Amino acid sequence: MGRSESTIHYWLQLYKTGGMAKLLEEPPQTGRPKKLEIETIASLQQEISEQEGFNSYKEIKLWLSICQNIEISYPTIHRIVRYELKGKLKIPRPIHEKQQPGVIEAFKNHFPDRIKGLISELRDKWGDKLSISYWFQDETRLGYRTESGRKITRAGVKPKQILQWHYSYYYIYGLVEPVGGRSFFYEFSHFNSNCLGAFLAQFVQEYSQEIHIIQLDNASVHTAHKLIVPENIILLFQPPYCPELNPIERVWQYIKQKLKNLFFASLDDVKYKVGKILNSLSEDIIYSLTGWEYILDALSL
Repeated sequence: MGRSESTIHYWLQLYKTGGMAKLLEEPPQTGRPKKLEIETIASLQQEISEQEGFNSYKEIKLWLSICQNIEISYPTIHRIVRYELKGKLKIPRPIHEKQQPGVIEAFKNHFPDRIKGLISELRDKWGDKLSISYWFQDETRLGYRTESGRKITRAGVKPKQILQWHYSYYYIYGLVEPVGGRSFFYEFSHFNSNCLGAFLAQFVQEYSQEIHIIQLDNASVHTAHKLIVPENIILLFQPPYCPELNPIERVWQYIKQKLKNLFFASLDDVKYKVGKILNSLSEDIIYSLTGWEYILDALSL
């Protein structure tokens, strides 16, 4: 419960002297009165729980003034929202304009039944002689143009950064398994079905004694007729324009965050750095980035 021994003794003493009524009695308020009533705090908490959110703390101040008829200082709003309600400025997740409304929720709701049906079909075909694993696949493009990120400096000190403006790039093809934290990556010069076929062939050489269900998006290279898919791989396509359904996107973010503000003289320098990052991706890191609750719940069945 996170309470000290003295607090427990205090509760027991209250219960002995006055029973449950005494124990549940509200203690007298001490210190300064709160700037906002509990009803206002609840309304504000509801507002910042919506995905639209606020653009700034000043906008919250304006909302309180117009909608709640409350005038309150900026520092107080910042303290309440940031430290009491645990709200902060975040970069919005982009949503493709062609994404159909409700398709994300529908996919998540039907995910357990879909997995159950796939497992049943695979058991009918292969029996119990091979284990079944579930992976997420995607590709990302990496280059040596410097991507700027935020830096902390003193007030009045503007950070500086030497930038590389040229942009030569290559591709990383990746697979991650949320349940076990395993991962598999390979670099290619192009993004096409031939490279994807070679990637899958390399993958099954590494994990030949399993049946692999691989979730991926509807990119043209994934659905190409000439793509050769090994026999023990089943491709499961997520709804179009829904990258937020693929947790490997968080792995790409993790890698690119470590490349921010770095100056690279050549593409080989980038490959060396990315190679070190990929080699440092332990199973615990992969699990923490990709082990989303609805996925683990469905696969646990």
